[in-house]
Amino acid sequence: MKYILQIAAHLTIGGAEKVCRDIGLYGNPEEYETHYIIFDDDIGDFGREVEAKGCKIFKFREPSDNYGEYFRELKKLMAKYPYTAVHAHTMFSVGWVMLAAKQMKIPVRVSHAHSALIDGNSLVKSVYEKFMRMLILTCSTDLVACGEKAGIRLYGKKAYKKRGNLILNGIDTKAFAFSQIKRDEIRTEFNINDKFVLGHTGRLAEVKNQAFILRLMPEILKKKNNAVLMLIGDGEDRKTLEDTAKELGVSDKVIFVGNVTNVQDYLSAMDVFVFPSLYEGLPLSILEVQANGLPCIISDTVPPDVFLTELIHPLSLKEPEDNWINEILSVERNFNKDYSDELKASGFDLETAMKKVYAIYEN
Repeated sequence: MKYILQIAAHLTIGGAEKVCRDIGLYGNPEEYETHYIIFDDDIGDFGREVEAKGCKIFKFREPSDNYGEYFRELKKLMAKYPYTAVHAHTMFSVGWVMLAAKQMKIPVRVSHAHSALIDGNSLVKSVYEKFMRMLILTCSTDLVACGEKAGIRLYGKKAYKKRGNLILNGIDTKAFAFSQIKRDEIRTEFNINDKFVLGHTGRLAEVKNQAFILRLMPEILKKKNNAVLMLIGDGEDRKTLEDTAKELGVSDKVIFVGNVTNVQDYLSAMDVFVFPSLYEGLPLSILEVQANGLPCIISDTVPPDVFLTELIHPLSLKEPEDNWINEILSVERNFNKDYSDELKASGFDLETAMKKVYAIYEN
């Protein structure tokens, strides 16, 4: 039996969190026992899934609460189990994990970059990131990234070009294929059978920029009065977004669904997907959308790595809002084409990604 430790931070519904979950679900329980460290009191929907598979979850405080305590707790846990691999997904705080794992002589130490987000430019933060990058580069055995921008953000351009290992985020492409049955079920449930449904999935947070979509809705409704917006996900900005919808007079045209585990069903119910993110690493949601055959109007901050089909329509957030509105209203779903095989052929299927991850664990 091989013991693998994942530092996931959270196992609520999200892109990087899904990768962490998939690793635990994919492993043969007769060969691997996967453990997780998270920083939440609630293990989340994904956490419940991996627990049901036999994985263990350990709850730690946020590293920033006390870095020294975090480091000591890491080493304490690593001493308790015979881990053969440690795989950390928490961007720059990965440095502490890699240092602890090296000191504990764990042979496989994987850093995994999931985001290209630049969060603030303070001197303290800059110094911390440089220190963490030094630990990551000197203590990791493997530098993994979901996309080139994310890899360069965490490891630096020179190190990523020399040592980086690109492992594309994978999805079960067939599971996300369009379903007329699910489309009818969801649209009936929400009484939107005769509506033009704009959709979005993602954590309700500033970086995902859902407020931008809300600001478009009054003008969209003037041009298409049967439009509704369906937001899948939850997060710290939910109350603010609900208040914004009220202020704009569109709250009766916005559906806050919350977190769901059957995202593919909701994608089938949509007519167009809108994704105006400020920053992204390699968003799984854009892969899922394309597998579903859903036209997608996205910000050009999204890495072109995920521009796999003609369904993608990138626009700059600096463009006039009218350009976004016209693009949203001009696209049409092609219900007769199955895009799932096209996605699989591009290398973004789940099985390909997981085989690459487990090959690293076997080194």
